[in-house]
Parts: sequence; C-alpha cells; structure tokens
Amino acid sequence: MRLFGLIALLASLTYAAVNLNTATKEELMELPGIGEAKANAIIEYRSKNKFNSIEDIKNIKGIGDKRYEAIKADLTTSGNTDLSNLKTKANNKTKDIKKNSDKIKELKNNKNKEINKENSKNKKEIKDKKVKIKKDINDKVDSLKE
Repeated sequence: MRLFGLIALLASLTYAAVNLNTATKEELMELPGIGEAKANAIIEYRSKNKFNSIEDIKNIKGIGDKRYEAIKADLTTSGNTDLSNLKTKANNKTKDIKKNSDKIKELKNNKNKEINKENSKNKKEIKDKKVKIKKDINDKVDSLKE
C-alpha cells in the first residue's frame, strides 16, 4: 500500500495538467491554441455539462482532432490544475528552439554567401591589378628597348 502511495505521489510531482472541469480562463489559455474565446467557450460548456473525459473538449467549437492531439497530454478531468510542467509548453519550447536554430543556420548561410561573393570580387580585382601591372611592366620594357 505504501508503494502505491509513493508511486502516486511521484507521478503527481512529475505530471502537470489542466483540469477541464475546474481550470480558470487564464489557466486554460496556457494551452497552445486556446485563446480567450475558446477558454470562455470551455467554461460555458462546463457550466452546462461536466467534462467526463478529455475527449469531450472536442465538443467545443473550434477544437477538432488536430488541436485535441496537440493538447491532450496536458488535459485531465479530475485533480488540481498544475501549470508548472506542461508537456505542450515543453514541446513548444523545443519547436521554438529548432525554429530559431534553423533561422540562425539560414542567416549564417546567407552571410557565408555574401562573404564568398565579396572574396570572389576581391580575387577578381587582385587578378585584374596583376594583369595591369604586368602590362605596364611590359609596356615600360618595350619603351626602354626602343
């Protein structure tokens, strides 16, 4: 019995969820894709119907399968709302980091292209100067021969 209690305690410490039946509007709005209008719709729905399962959220206009799949890991219909460790927030942070990383790579590639272009331009200028100097030297040598 103690082992079960310990497991339940540990699970509650590592799992965060938004209780659809008790969460405030602000707490609901912590979920990705849930703005003020959808949070109000959830509260309106639960004033007339209890959320018996997290899938009941799909009864809210504007919350379909795609949005449900994105937030279901952080939904519950019992217990306290705990926003401290939302999985969807962690996933969004990971996506943001990847997006920023991709932007940095793109900027770096663009800068490298600019540098390569400038280097090519400089190499051409140097080559042109060498050709001009050789021509000038040849012209002077020719003039001295005459």
